[in-house]
Amino acid sequence: MGFLVIVGMIICFGAVVLGVILLKGAIMDIVDPPSVALVVIPTIGALMSTVPLQLLAKVPAHFKVMMRKEDPPEAQIEKIVDLANKVRSGGILALEEEQIPEPTMAYGVRMIVDGIQEEEIKNALDESLDSISTRHNEVILMYEKAANYAPAFGMCATVVALVNMLKGLDFEDADAVASLGINMSAALITTLYGAMLANIIFIPMASRLKLLHKREIFNKSLICTGLMAIQHGNSPTFINELLCEQLNNEKRKKVNVNKGAKE
Repeated sequence: MGFLVIVGMIICFGAVVLGVILLKGAIMDIVDPPSVALVVIPTIGALMSTVPLQLLAKVPAHFKVMMRKEDPPEAQIEKIVDLANKVRSGGILALEEEQIPEPTMAYGVRMIVDGIQEEEIKNALDESLDSISTRHNEVILMYEKAANYAPAFGMCATVVALVNMLKGLDFEDADAVASLGINMSAALITTLYGAMLANIIFIPMASRLKLLHKREIFNKSLICTGLMAIQHGNSPTFINELLCEQLNNEKRKKVNVNKGAKE
């Protein structure tokens, strides 16, 4: 359901546009290039000074990550149990030709087949999970920083617009009075831009990536536990029960139903 992230953003922006129309305003009233220059560009500049440039370049890829289909944990359990069954019937070398798309599972299986000691496999898998967490947290932190920068620059831009308004304030000058409304509206638009960037784009992206990270680490932890059980020589039934205990009741029933269907 990752596409709902984009749908939600579109709804939020659409609600703002609808609000402007219902208030009998014009869409172009909230389109202000100077406000973009004072809010969006400094936000990008601040990010460039705090995160690696290659991380900023991956923003389009982050949208793809948020929209991709998630692998359910029960699917990982079924695959681990299937591997355990093959080991039970054909030995460890039965896994040698196994095609495994999941990277962590494939990495662990290769080490098992190569005869790596159990403790070394555990350490290697733990380091792999730590590396994934570090990489994901860097991306999440970038969007959290952006969510702080955007409103701050929105307020800075508001101050700039208000200063211009006050400096040009002259009630005896018709042109100065005419520019009063323009500067005041610009001050409010910059605040709007900062709030919209933070609350419609950056905070939802950070929250979604946090959720995906949590689920991915959970799945990979299941995989690591299952692989270590295979290496230890546990039975497929024991491994299935061991991993299912970490699921909620609904997902646990789904695994048991699928397992029963195969048997």
